[in-house]
Amino acid sequence: MVLEDTISGLPDDILVTILSLLTLKEAVATSIISRRWQYLWRSLYNLNFRYEEILHRNDSYTEYNWYRKIYGADYMHTYIRVVNQVLRLHKGLKLHEFGIHYPLDASSGCYIDLWVAFAIAFRVSKLELNFSPCPVSYWAFDTKNYSIPLTLFDKNGFEPYLVQLDRVFSIRTPPLNVDNRFECLKELFLKSVELTDQQFETIFSSCTSLERLRLLDSPGLENIKHTVPHMKLNCLEIYHCSGLKNIGIFAPNLVSFKYLGPRTYILVKDAKQLINVCMCPSWRYGEYPITNSLALPYRQSKDFGFDLFVAYFPQLEYLMMDVRSYKVQKVFKKVPLFCNLKHLSLSTWNSSLDLFGILHCYKMVSCFVKASPFLHRLELHFELPPDKNQALRRISISPHRYLKEVLVSGFFGNKIAVDFIMAVFDFAIELEKIEITAVYLGDPSNCFNSFRHSEIDLNLVRESVQQLHERMPAKVQLYFLDDL
Repeated sequence: MVLEDTISGLPDDILVTILSLLTLKEAVATSIISRRWQYLWRSLYNLNFRYEEILHRNDSYTEYNWYRKIYGADYMHTYIRVVNQVLRLHKGLKLHEFGIHYPLDASSGCYIDLWVAFAIAFRVSKLELNFSPCPVSYWAFDTKNYSIPLTLFDKNGFEPYLVQLDRVFSIRTPPLNVDNRFECLKELFLKSVELTDQQFETIFSSCTSLERLRLLDSPGLENIKHTVPHMKLNCLEIYHCSGLKNIGIFAPNLVSFKYLGPRTYILVKDAKQLINVCMCPSWRYGEYPITNSLALPYRQSKDFGFDLFVAYFPQLEYLMMDVRSYKVQKVFKKVPLFCNLKHLSLSTWNSSLDLFGILHCYKMVSCFVKASPFLHRLELHFELPPDKNQALRRISISPHRYLKEVLVSGFFGNKIAVDFIMAVFDFAIELEKIEITAVYLGDPSNCFNSFRHSEIDLNLVRESVQQLHERMPAKVQLYFLDDL
């Protein structure tokens, strides 16, 4: 009995849509199915060049050897050659996604410039330049980040790139209105890309259809200022930009704002749709800058995030905070009711100092629970093991009827952590589920792989989880997410 191949009979555009859901490696592999499939992958809507799919990893490689190979010249040249070859063979008329995921730097700028021009010429919707896709290695510290040339955003400056794509790479781009070449770009993700204040403003002003912007590790950025309303932007994420002094954004339709980096002045103007906020100013970057180019008074308090976002608190549904940067007494002195808050995520360092530790986090939880009557999910992230001499002093907390889910990450099994969770059991009288992991999941940028601390005592973790099983309410389901 011969089975009929009904899939191959579908129109090309449907088959290409299906192939675009696969990884690039998987899509190229379909070329061996039959002549019908041989060239379909050349019209893919999504081109994401991930190093782990392009480069061969020998089974004998350790993690150290593998990443050292990736940062080496041979693998880099292989990666560049593969990208260029795929672009030469591309026959599509439109790109939905284009991504480079490899630790390239300024030395490869001549290739990256053309790749970005290629994506723009094919009216890409999502552009991703990720030049730190794997753990940073010691041998990569002396590299210089790639910088996007401003000529790509200039009408006259862009045309030479199109000519070069045709002459050097034999890539014929579809007809393009250079005046509106960014009209399709809706998502932009830049990691380890050098940006100046001028470059940011040029990109932001040129990409008027941009809905989501994510910036990571751009140390050259100092003052983000955009006073003209950007009507399409609904999600802005800024992480680990160590030189930032000021952020001023006017985006009336902004829904989500996430920030992790040096403590700086932040002005988000007239964001009436804002419901998702992450405020994690990090102690790693030092104190406030001396100057302020926004000409606004600084909040010298450690609780500056609350001062700046207090007007938005009644409308927030999701809030993530690093409690190390806030003092409970000041935060909740004049804070309005979080009447719409459903998801709260708190992270802390767990040092022996109360300001940074689990006790401070407990006090913050007690205040938030009182101020958030409809809180549904609570996440607690502990980055380091707590001091063994610490003890939890119970705070009177009224029963909470809407809290149904709790996640605890960075769980070391210490008595104080167990007592913290037992305290949650006491006031969350309608709790249905608690998830626990020894892995720390509190980095909102996802820049670093989730990790389990080297000092963890696995036997203590097992014993503590078993103790929680025995003492928790019968209706609560406890899920330990690790394979110990």
